[in-house]
Amino acid sequence: MKIGIDIDGVVLDFERLVRTYAELYDVIELNGNGLMAKDENCFQKRYNWNEIELTRFKNKYFVSLSKESKLMPTIVINCKLSL
Repeated sequence: MKIGIDIDGVVLDFERLVRTYAELYDVIELNGNGLMAKDENCFQKRYNWNEIELTRFKNKYFVSLSKESKLMPTIVINCKLSL
């Protein structure tokens, strides 16, 4: 059995970090002009990326960004140590 948990925007502040890197990737690495469609959530449509550009972005940044993501400000960690 596989269980999936949506932690983006609930536990981790991942989306803001990814959007920042996506915009930099579009402008610096792809020589794009920034946002193409602000209302689009999908990066490929938002920046008008082709499949290769999207795959390169994911391969280059997704793992490191998931490690860099901070907890949402509303998350409280409750941990009790038993000695």
